[in-house]
Amino acid sequence: MGIDDRFWDHISAAEAQAVLGADAEIVERHRRWLFAVARCHTPAGDVYLKRQPPMGRDLAQVEWQHALANHLADRGVPAARALDLVELAGLWYEVHEPAAGADVYAGADSWDPFASDEHVAAAGRMLARLHAAGADFADRTPQRQAGFVVQLRAVEREPAKALARTARRRPAVADYLEGRGWELAVDGAYGELFDRLRPLADALPERPLHGDWQTNNLFFAGDDVAGIIDFHQADYAPRVLDLAVAVERNCFFWNRISAGDDAAFDLRAAELLAASYAAEAPLEQAEREAFADVLAVCRTRTGIR
Repeated sequence: MGIDDRFWDHISAAEAQAVLGADAEIVERHRRWLFAVARCHTPAGDVYLKRQPPMGRDLAQVEWQHALANHLADRGVPAARALDLVELAGLWYEVHEPAAGADVYAGADSWDPFASDEHVAAAGRMLARLHAAGADFADRTPQRQAGFVVQLRAVEREPAKALARTARRRPAVADYLEGRGWELAVDGAYGELFDRLRPLADALPERPLHGDWQTNNLFFAGDDVAGIIDFHQADYAPRVLDLAVAVERNCFFWNRISAGDDAAFDLRAAELLAASYAAEAPLEQAEREAFADVLAVCRTRTGIR
């Protein structure tokens, strides 16, 4: 790999020892999209070391995510505890306890389906438990829209203006849009959707969100969720957004859709996931009214604050 691909290289023994100490030994390596992960033996026990680029964020944002994960773990939600965060040579290294359960979706990509109805239902119930456990999280600061955090704040503006704001902050987006005459098409596609959501947004109950509730971030013991990892898209925002993202991630198979398979979705699984959540934590009227539109908006990725 070239230097531009360095973020995808495996974590080296030298990196692990620089972060964890000279006695650290890597026992397993794998790469995730934009991250590299290694399980390491240390004198204090096994830990997971995750390397990532800043991606426009600051360390305080990751520290907030760590505080949230540990808060949830303290309240019985099986989030993998965060132990440390180290900056080294312009990269960030997170240290976490190993997640409980089996990494049965280790080979799954984003937008791959769950293997069983039981896993779908367990994911819905656990997401509801996570939101309930986060209700007393003290730091309710909405996070910056950096990295891949998905937000609803775009609906405060007209769609084309929201996308133009994104383009000003993301040069690659601006380059792609240059000269395409996209404004009328974007307003036509999303204008009514944004108009419907705008008056509902302030009535949606807020909680800390996981932000990326998908197969390969959940570990299982049989049919139950036993471990939760990767809070890198966590936020404090309407809880129905987390549920919508969970449906989008696990019931609409975008890798297949983008390859031309327009039928690559599972509405039955979407219904089961949402119903399992609601059985544990009933949705309020505003959330039920907004859900379908929130599901559509969460795919736009234009939630700049």
